[in-house]
Amino acid sequence: MYIYGRGLVMEEKVVDFYESKKKLSLIAVGCVLFVLVCLYLTYEFFFIDTNYMIGGIVALGGVLFLFCLIQIFKKLSNDVPHVSMTMEHLVLYVLPDEPVHIRWEDIESYVPYEIYRNSFIGLVLFDEEEYRDKMPDKLKRMSRMNVKMGYPQYNIVIGNLKRPQKLLQELNGRIPHANVVTAGKTVSPSNSL
Repeated sequence: MYIYGRGLVMEEKVVDFYESKKKLSLIAVGCVLFVLVCLYLTYEFFFIDTNYMIGGIVALGGVLFLFCLIQIFKKLSNDVPHVSMTMEHLVLYVLPDEPVHIRWEDIESYVPYEIYRNSFIGLVLFDEEEYRDKMPDKLKRMSRMNVKMGYPQYNIVIGNLKRPQKLLQELNGRIPHANVVTAGKTVSPSNSL
């Protein structure tokens, strides 16, 4: 706490959660290997076997992995947390340059779940339309896919976080009416995902 001018201003406590650089680096190495394999196979199918359809499909796969690799390098080069918590907001950095601020009182509950060994926390909001309108355009497309598949609009990927259990503890402490239920069973923050 400090005095600023004539008024009393309190410092806001911010808790940041970062993605593990080691895990991201391993994923980046895997992407580089897939891009190289796709490049080799594209060459094989276009110039040696002359099967253009399979060569085109492999080339598209290589472009997809190249796009993923670029996104991973952006995450590795930025020192932006994946999730931040202030006294008033939960801040998601899904896109590092466009954070999403969600007020704690707007979060109804959260749902921990797994898809193909990837752990997520889905945020259930009271007024999802309000936050859908505030969402960046790039994120709106991903969000629509989540909702169509039956998952919450906003999700936190916790599989790559350095301290996922600490994140669950903080969520339990900060959501005033946390009612976490999945498939009829109450989820404890001490249970590992």
